[in-house]
Amino acid sequence: MDSEIKNSVKTDRKITLYGRNGQAQAQLVDLSPNWIGVLTARGARIGTELEVEFELPAFEHFMLLTMVGKVTHRHNAGDKIYLAIEFNNPSQSDQAAIEDYINYKHRLSTLGQRIIRD
Repeated sequence: MDSEIKNSVKTDRKITLYGRNGQAQAQLVDLSPNWIGVLTARGARIGTELEVEFELPAFEHFMLLTMVGKVTHRHNAGDKIYLAIEFNNPSQSDQAAIEDYINYKHRLSTLGQRIIRD
């Protein structure tokens, strides 16, 4: 996962986590084409398989992504729990949507840096 951090972005979006024992609302805070980081009030053990559902603005409209992954990391983060979830075989269209969103975030960052310098 460390090598993929370069191709990830920080974000703040709503996400729903579905597991065997129910569902939980969470905050999507890290996003890459192959994994996500979320903050949630309900934890999950490493190795737990979760389905995740979230919306991203990609390709000029909002796309609802539903993906499955396994928890690969967890730690306490204040009053919440941070979970890293690595996707199990994400579809090409889901990966493309995430990459489009990441490129958009990078363009915004670059534009913001140019405006500050000018």
